[in-house]
Amino acid sequence: MRVRPFVPNDIPAVASIVREALRENYPTSLYLDIHRWWRDGFLVADLDGHPIGFLAAVISADGQARILMFAVTSSFRKRGFGSQLMNAFVQVCAMRGIRTIELEVRISNDEAIHFYKRYGFAIAGVLEKFYTDGEDGYKMIKHF
Repeated sequence: MRVRPFVPNDIPAVASIVREALRENYPTSLYLDIHRWWRDGFLVADLDGHPIGFLAAVISADGQARILMFAVTSSFRKRGFGSQLMNAFVQVCAMRGIRTIELEVRISNDEAIHFYKRYGFAIAGVLEKFYTDGEDGYKMIKHF
């Protein structure tokens, strides 16, 4: 597996991962917008030419990044691919001088919450009815 920059040809695979793992459905234009906003912050986990995960982030303020979406296909979880993506992203942030990373996660997603805590993220608050299906989310923040 290698971590590489997102390219527009990845959209069908990324959209499929979003539907399966994040239970969301976004227009193609959103992926292109994220890619345009911060190319270095949109990474793909590529296994033999096939995206099996991705991390999409933007710079939300000076010295601050926000992870918008982060997922690995369910059949490839618990194999270190998410860790490789997060490590690569943290490295991109460090090189860019980013001091804070924030994200949102479903309060029911214990696996992801545990993963983020291992990377130094802490729960900073509850976001009521944050997701399109009405589920609450946690805002999580990492400082470094």
